[in-house]
Amino acid sequence: MIRYSIIIVNYKTPQLVIDCIDTIVGAASAAQTEIIVVDNDSADNSMQLVLDKHPFVRWLDMGYNSGFARANNAGIRISRGDIILLLNSDTLNENDAILRCFTRFEKDRFIACGVQLLNADRTPQISGNYVLKGGLNYLMALPYIGRLLRKIALPTV
Repeated sequence: MIRYSIIIVNYKTPQLVIDCIDTIVGAASAAQTEIIVVDNDSADNSMQLVLDKHPFVRWLDMGYNSGFARANNAGIRISRGDIILLLNSDTLNENDAILRCFTRFEKDRFIACGVQLLNADRTPQISGNYVLKGGLNYLMALPYIGRLLRKIALPTV
């Protein structure tokens, strides 16, 4: 039974997609999960590389570069899971974070959720889930002001 659908949009990033899927299939949630890769007309060997390594992946070729949102919508339309995760191709599923997120989400009353993203150096990435709301989020990306706001908003560990 498919409980979860994971949709990954690809545009000329086959190795990132393979690395991402590698971390998903090694996790406990893999048996209940379908993985759909939606290709935005990469015009390279992405499909061959990904399917050679992971033949169970459902591949959807858009036939043109439809953009991230339209590609995700196409993946959602063919998905079979009760819960759908839109996943960037450069994501790595550390410590089975995806299953932990799915499990927590199933128990909640919410209809959507997001997780804390990490930069390569393991520091929190701006992902819109700060104490600060609204217009201040636009300031978070600014070099000096953003650092100050993050210092104020992020809890100290």
